Amino acid sequence: MLLNAPKDPVVALPQAPSVTYVDAPGPEPTPGETTPAAPSPSRVAMPVPAGYQRVSGPNGLVTAIPQGWVVTRSSGPAAMQATDPTDPARYVRYGGAPAPAAGLLESHLDYERTFAAAHPGFVRLSLGTTTYHGTQAVDWEFEHDLAGGGRRHAHSMYWRSGGVEFFIYAAAPAARWAETEPVYDTLVDQTTP
Repeated sequence: MLLNAPKDPVVALPQAPSVTYVDAPGPEPTPGETTPAAPSPSRVAMPVPAGYQRVSGPNGLVTAIPQGWVVTRSSGPAAMQATDPTDPARYVRYGGAPAPAAGLLESHLDYERTFAAAHPGFVRLSLGTTTYHGTQAVDWEFEHDLAGGGRRHAHSMYWRSGGVEFFIYAAAPAARWAETEPVYDTLVDQTTP
């Protein structure tokens, strides 16, 4: 019977528009030019999705997190964490630190070996290269057992720009990943550089 019970209406609260500016491609070459003009970025507004707020991270990273999530410094270098206030086991991390000397994929394959050894029940779901904002990136998704029981699901992306390795990361109990995955997808869509 509860499945057929009427649901309370969802009331949308008015929000002030929130925008940030990101670099857009420069002007097209002038007709007749043999070499393209050097790119000169222009600024364009990128709207924040409903239910999200714009935040800044270390080394110029900008992203959007769910409204009301609590932002703190994370344990990693140059990293921030935003935690769901209703479930501290759901959180996102984002930031950027000087890139290590090792190649992007190689450094994450090495890190995965160390991480897997320290986390019982570790299972790689994917780890490979992709393109993110026109640059090579590593996409890594995995699960592992939690000390108190259950499993954690995590998905992350790493890319380098200007000598900095940036990242976005979302984690949740595996049973709640379906509702956390859209948060990760918003990080992917909204993060710059």
